[in-house]
Amino acid sequence: MNHARKVLAALTVSLALAGCGSEPEPSVASATDAPDRPAATTDVVAQYVEAQRKWVACMRQQSFDLPDPDAKGQVDFSGLGDGLELKKNPKWSEAQKACQEFKVPISEEELYPLTAEQIANARAYSACRRANGRPDYPDPKPNGYMPEGWGRELTPTEEQADRRASAICAPVQDGLPPDPNATVGTPQG
Repeated sequence: MNHARKVLAALTVSLALAGCGSEPEPSVASATDAPDRPAATTDVVAQYVEAQRKWVACMRQQSFDLPDPDAKGQVDFSGLGDGLELKKNPKWSEAQKACQEFKVPISEEELYPLTAEQIANARAYSACRRANGRPDYPDPKPNGYMPEGWGRELTPTEEQADRRASAICAPVQDGLPPDPNATVGTPQG
C-alpha cells in the first residue's frame, strides 16, 4: 500500500471513528512533503505532533496499544481492527474521554496540501462509495479533505454495505479502477 493510500485510508478510518460519536479523532495530513512551508506552520505542526505523542501515551495507559505518531502526527489505527467496531467499544469511548485533554485540533490551513492527483482520487473514491452502497458518502472539499462531521451512526445493514463499498473502492485511492470482486475482511476485536 503506497503512502498516499495509507493517508487516505487513515482519513477514512479517522472520519468513520469521529463520525459515529462525539469524540474527535486525529486529523490526517497528506502524503506530500512541504519543505518550504512557513516557520509558523512548522511550529504548529510540531506542537500537534507533540500533543499526539501525549495522547498516544495516555491511550496506552488506558490499555489501547497505539503506535507512536509519525513525523506528521498521524496515528496508525489499523492494528486495532475495524474502526466501526472500535467506536462501539465502551472502553474506547472511556479512553477517549480520559485522554481528551491531549487532543489538539489542527486547522486545514495547517495541514499539508494534497496533490491534484490525490484530490482527484479522493473525488473518485467518494463517487465510487456512493455507487457501491453508501449513497450518502460525501464528496471531499476542494482541498481534498473530507468535510468534518459528515458521518452518522449506521444500521447493521448500512454498516455491511459500507464495508463492502470500502473494499470495492479501496484501489480507487491509488488511481486504480474499483475491484468488484473485493472481499470484506473479518472485523478484529
